[in-house]
Amino acid sequence: MNKILLTAILAISISISFSQGMYFNISGGYGVPAPQQTQQGITFQPNGDDPAKTIIVPLINQNISDSAAMKYQNNLYQGYTGGGSLNLVTGYMINPYVGFEVGFTTLLGRKLKGTSTFDAPSPLGDNVTVNTKTWSYGLTMSPGIRLHACKPDAKIVPYGRFALSLPLWGKTIHELSIDAPNYPGIHAKAAIRAETQSVFSIGFNGSIGVGYNITKWVRIFGEVAGQYLFVRSGTTTLTRYDLIFDGFEPVDQLPSFTTFSKVTTFVDKLDETNNTQAFGKSRVKEKNKESYVEEDKPREELRRAANFSAFGGLIGLSFNIHNSMLKKKKKPVPVKE
Repeated sequence: MNKILLTAILAISISISFSQGMYFNISGGYGVPAPQQTQQGITFQPNGDDPAKTIIVPLINQNISDSAAMKYQNNLYQGYTGGGSLNLVTGYMINPYVGFEVGFTTLLGRKLKGTSTFDAPSPLGDNVTVNTKTWSYGLTMSPGIRLHACKPDAKIVPYGRFALSLPLWGKTIHELSIDAPNYPGIHAKAAIRAETQSVFSIGFNGSIGVGYNITKWVRIFGEVAGQYLFVRSGTTTLTRYDLIFDGFEPVDQLPSFTTFSKVTTFVDKLDETNNTQAFGKSRVKEKNKESYVEEDKPREELRRAANFSAFGGLIGLSFNIHNSMLKKKKKPVPVKE
């Protein structure tokens, strides 16, 4: 035990004696979604004029109306990380080769778009078209390790890093524009907006890059990076549901909806104890019905996961504060004659 303790103290002492100090990185970049064949963008599939009948599905393009020249459906393998990002990293090199850091990334994601056109038996009538836009924004924390593959005084600094991806804050937005030209008796449109908040999710990211020391204080660098992250849905809330009929002003439907219609909570297991109609619970009290959903509580559905995996590149600046720079030089003591 004493030998282990002495070895640990010796290793720490060596690390401290060769410690390099702190660094701060600022960078920006652009990413593209990882080509994983799975649900990546998610959206709402309307089924009538009550959002409680809506189901949440992967984003697709489709035209399955009888008037279509050719009916089709196709998946859109897109992820929410397509677009730009800004990054801030602070870290500490414990020796010339190994450092620990914490990074923060904000996503400037592009909007994902999908279109669906379909016919009866939809309650909305024939030739209903739904245009969907969905995108995400937020802040991710990445604690990790950095490895330098060069001598301490080298001008060119090859490096690699590996870190966890921990989403801290953010939302995914869904906007739907529905056009129902053959809604019973009138041409109807709807404008819907919903916001999805996530629950705890974890992934990882890594990169390799190379830097060039402009001065002993400043380094310019570029790197290629990859991330594997699926963010789990927590709660989706409707924030807009307007109906627009020809010749009339838009009508806000939100005040008329119950919590069951406006809010969806996602769970990992769904059974008869949950607030769902999946197992025969009714919303209308009828004879011979013993179980009903609770309208003043959120609807519950099985959890979805949105894809935030990506590949990309970035460039930036690193500001280094070496311990040797902070040490005051001793003034030479004059020699008395």
